[in-house]
Amino acid sequence: MSRQLKLSATLSVLAMALFALAGGQLASEPLGLVLPHVGASAAMPALPALGDLLPSLQ
Repeated sequence: MSRQLKLSATLSVLAMALFALAGGQLASEPLGLVLPHVGASAAMPALPALGDLLPSLQ
């Protein structure tokens, strides 16, 4: 295994261990950054009846 791959794997394992020890609290706490709240919504028309799609079933 190359030196760079060993270093990358070690840092990855340490980061996962830190996340596990912190109980996921690090991900939920803001880091002093204020992010804007953006709302979004979507609408979809009703699906057509099966008889309209396959007239042979009527």
